[in-house]
Formats: sequence, structure tokens, C-alpha cells
Amino acid sequence: MAKDDPQLVRARIAKRDDFHGDDFVTLELDTFHDKQRSFVFFVNPLGVQLDAKRTEGLDIDINFDTQWQTEGKLTADGFVVLITVPFKSLRFPNADKQEWGIALGRVIGRSNEQSFWPYITKRITGVVPQMASMHIDEKLSAGGNLQLNPYFQLGRSHTLDTANARQAVWRNASKATGGVDAKWVMSDAAALDFTIKPDFSEVESDDLQVLVDKRYEVLFPEKRPFFLENASLFQTPQQLFFSRRIADPKAGVRLTGREGNWSYGSLVMDDQAAGKNLAADNPHYGKDAHILVARAQNDFASGSNVGLLLTDRRLDGISNAVLGLDANCRFDDHWKLGGQLARSQTYDEHAQRNSGQLTYVELNRFDRGRRFQAKYTDISRNFDTALGFLPRTDIRQWSQTSAYLWDVSDEGILQKTGPEITTTYTKDHQNKMQDWLVDAGFIVMAKGNSQVELHAKNAYELFEGKNFYKQGASLGLYSQWLDWLGLNVDIAMTDAVNYSHAKNVAASLGDARSFSASLVIKIHPQFRIEETILWNDLHAKSRLLSATTSSLIYRDLLMRTNLVYQHNRFLGLRLILDYDNLGANPSTSSLRSGKRLTSDFKLSYVLSPGTTFYIGMTDRHENVALLGNPHFLQMTENLNMQTGRKVYAKLNYLF
Repeated sequence: MAKDDPQLVRARIAKRDDFHGDDFVTLELDTFHDKQRSFVFFVNPLGVQLDAKRTEGLDIDINFDTQWQTEGKLTADGFVVLITVPFKSLRFPNADKQEWGIALGRVIGRSNEQSFWPYITKRITGVVPQMASMHIDEKLSAGGNLQLNPYFQLGRSHTLDTANARQAVWRNASKATGGVDAKWVMSDAAALDFTIKPDFSEVESDDLQVLVDKRYEVLFPEKRPFFLENASLFQTPQQLFFSRRIADPKAGVRLTGREGNWSYGSLVMDDQAAGKNLAADNPHYGKDAHILVARAQNDFASGSNVGLLLTDRRLDGISNAVLGLDANCRFDDHWKLGGQLARSQTYDEHAQRNSGQLTYVELNRFDRGRRFQAKYTDISRNFDTALGFLPRTDIRQWSQTSAYLWDVSDEGILQKTGPEITTTYTKDHQNKMQDWLVDAGFIVMAKGNSQVELHAKNAYELFEGKNFYKQGASLGLYSQWLDWLGLNVDIAMTDAVNYSHAKNVAASLGDARSFSASLVIKIHPQFRIEETILWNDLHAKSRLLSATTSSLIYRDLLMRTNLVYQHNRFLGLRLILDYDNLGANPSTSSLRSGKRLTSDFKLSYVLSPGTTFYIGMTDRHENVALLGNPHFLQMTENLNMQTGRKVYAKLNYLF
């Protein structure tokens, strides 16, 4: 029961896992009492659910989903919430008596207030070690638990294949597919998961990100349900396993569990995309890759652990294996040391062997006002992880971040303020400088979950054998001061390298400007508008221009409008409009100009995790015209041609 003025309580009808900005209460359970991980259950005042797993040292995993029940209601003096969690939805030791960690919490967004029982403070590293103990003097059992979660999907698409602009062709496809995920809880602490044709989560849109003129690969998070469950178990400081590398699996099995101080997991799966993406004359064309991932971790002290990770991917004679050892040591309430060692071994189609090493060390200090983090990363040139996400190799990198925020909460709306400085220094294994960065910032935090950041940056980068010295400044603003408006804005003016330069033009330094804004406008408790704008441009330095040369290298505008109507906790409508307008100067940039407008409509009914029904349609328009016979594409000014349409219906049901 949460006491408050009901007129000030922030609450709205939303789909599951999507009540950001509302007031809420939490229940946390450390069922193994290892003081390192917990199940977390969040509920807003109207009973909307969000569940997660907390693992100390990692970001909280909100992709975790399980079965539980909630009710919520606004009252004359605040709100009341009822949470019911079945034992079948938890994992705990097989013991005659149980000792769990427990914490109850409440968050009030308008005042940045977080209240917990027992008392939990940011002066101490970690949340789970500060939980209270709960003793259960009887044997508990979740009982036998077998889950079957089949899905069926029907779809039809009509799209224009523009891979070759001189031979553009229409492609029609009808799709009727299905698959099943299954779970067998063999004991209260171990589970075996199976999947056949795993759900590809095609009804979810990827996050909007800037992709043009990037030197390194951009990360898109995993969205497939089978891979999201227990994903935190396979996480390590450097991401040696990234499940999205398994692009097109047919079937797989995963074992996860816990015994005493040991937690363990393994994944065996195939990937059809490995052979499909090869040239037709390649001897490995059409063959599947076979994948093994294994993980074991021991918790040897409160907040400390050591783990081992193995990844192995094989396609006929081509193979890649990585073995890594990682550890986290919590010295006291403030200091934590983590590290990782890994070695890779790769055999190509000619049986040539390459091996590489990775070393990573991280030192953290947490206090209420002081924060310090130091990292050292050493990745050799030949280190290769076919199943991981490491954008760079051949680096020795040192970085540190220091911040001190003074508590000024007695000054009215302000709460904390102070400086932050980040430095990064990178060399290769020939001891040649690759880049460095000095980022000096100042942070102001206020009530209403509001924050302003100012940053001044100086940097250096080596690219294509040339030295580039860069400087710039940025301003960031985040606020949920108003109940009906969420705001996140970043503005930057910096020097930047033209990575995507034209073939006959050398890389050069340009003037870059960027603007990003995300607005969440809550017009009604059941209806909201989410607007995202990402704008970037790059201009050549004036000293490099002739009188007749345009300074523009490229200009990119991305816009997403998301209209959401939630009839109740289960039934909702969504319309996403994505607009992309890229203009590039062909004399200085290799980027291809173009416009695209995509509309994505979806009707969803989400009864609970695993029991869902979707109907949707996607349309795409581009600024092209189809001419001639055979057809070829010609650029136009307007978005006057529909180049794709897809309709689909999808049903999941959890037995």
C-alpha cells in the first residue's frame, strides 16, 4: 500500500514491460541467498508488470519473462498493488529449509525518491548484498513443470529487389511457418530448454540508430525470446558470446541450472545462414554451422565469483573456438575488481591455424557522491570470436572515468552537481598510437528525474595512415519533470573523420553536427506519442574547399513517430512511421543518397509471456521510379513509389 496524493501519482495503462516514467513498487528475491543475483518484479499503480533479473556487475536484464499475477488500483490515499508469484516461476535450492534474500521498494518519479526495506544505499557497492534475510522453515518445491510454447505465423510480401539497380525485380512470397519452444524443469534449480525453428520475433522493430559513416560495427540487441531467456548467464565483461551471430537456427537445446555455489549453462545449436551466405561455387555453400556454448561460474564469496566460458563454431573444416576465464572480486563496500582472460583458435579452409589472446581488467569504486572506474583492454591482432561482439582487435587500451557529485538537495530543485572526466588512450601491438580522448564534463541533477550534462572533448585518431586531431562540445538534457512529457535531447558540434570518402578522395577531417531528441507525450492514460529525431551532417573544412566545391559531405535525417493506444493491459494498437533521408555529395562521399518512408501497423494481444496474438502490416515507399524493360531504377525527388508491402498474423500459446 503506497500512501500519496492520487492526483500526483504517475500511472497509465500500458502493455507489459512498458510503463517507463510511472511510479512503481518492486519485490526482489535472492532465492539462493548468494548476494549476487535476484529476481525482480516491478508493478505500476495500475498493475502493469515488468520482470527482470539482477546480476551484480552487469546491467539489469529486463528481457527476463516469467508467469506471475498482479492487480493494481488507485485509492483515495495513493494506490495498492497485489503481487502473486508462483514457486514454479522461480528457481531455488532443493533443501529442507530455505534462506532467501528479500527487498521491497517504491519509486516516486516526480521527486527522484527511491525507498527500500531494508535500507539500501548507493554508498555500498551492489543492491543484492544489502537485502534482508528471509527464513522458510519447510521444504519448498516448484513441482514438475513442463512448458510447451508453439507459435504459428502466416504472411505475404510483395517487395522490389533493388540489389542491382539495373535489373530490379519484384519478388512475391507467401509464408506459413511455425515452431516450438519447450522447457522441462528437471529440479527446482535446473531446466532444459528445446527449440525447433525458434521464433524470430519479426513483429518487433529494431531500435532506431545512425548507421551511416561508422568506422566500427553497430550493435543491435537480441529480440528472439529463446535467446533472451537466461542471457545474463552467458554474459562476460568482454562480449565473447553475442547470440545474434546465430542468424538462422533450425533447432537447439539449452541446459541451465545451479548446484550449491555453482551455476552452469550450455547451448547446442545449428545455423543455416552460415552456408547460405557463401557464394554458390564455394564447397561449403548450403551447409550448416554447428555451435556450442558452455558456461560455469562459482560464487566463492559475497559479491565475488569466477567463471569459465567456451564458444565453438564449426562449418566443415572451418572452425573457431574461444576459451575465456573471468572473475569479479568485491573487496569491501566500495571497491570491486574484475577481469577476463581469453584465447581464440581458428582454422580456415586450408587448415591454417591462427590464435590470439584477450586480457581485460576493470577497477571500480562506488560511493554516494564519488565514482571511479579504470579499465585496461588488450586484444591481439589475431584474436577472433565468430560468436562474439568485439568491434576492434589489435589494441592496448587504457581508460578511466572519475566523477564527484556534491549533494545540494537543500538548495531547492537541485539534487547533485559536479564534474566528470573520462580519458582513453589506445595503441596497437606495434606500440603505434591509434587514438586518444579527453572528455571533461559537468553534471547537474534535479528533481523530476532531470539531468543536464555539458562536455568538452579533445581527441586524436589515426585513420588510413593519417593523423586527425579533433575537438568539440556537446550538451545533453534528460527530464521527466512533467507527468505528461518525457524528454531526452543531445546536441553536439565536433570534428569528425569522413570514413566513407569517395574512391578518388583521401580521408579528411570535417565539421560534424548532430542532434538527437526523444519525446514521449502522454496525451491520455491510454494513448501516447513517441517521437525520435536523429540528425547528423558533415561538412568539409573551409580551408579544403575551392570556390566551386560544395562543403557538404553528407546529411542524414532519421525520424520515428510511434503512436501507441493501449485499450487495457492486454490489448493494444501501435503505428510506427520511419522516415530516412540521406543526402550525400558523390564527389566526396561513397554513401548513396536516398529517401525511405516505412509504416508499420500492429494489433497486439499479450495475455502473458508466451501467450500472444499479433496482426500487422508494413509498407515501404522510396524515391525511385521503375523504368524500361528489363526494369531499372532511377532516383526521383518524391517518395512516390511503393517498393514493399508485408502482411502477417502470428499466434503464440503457452501450455
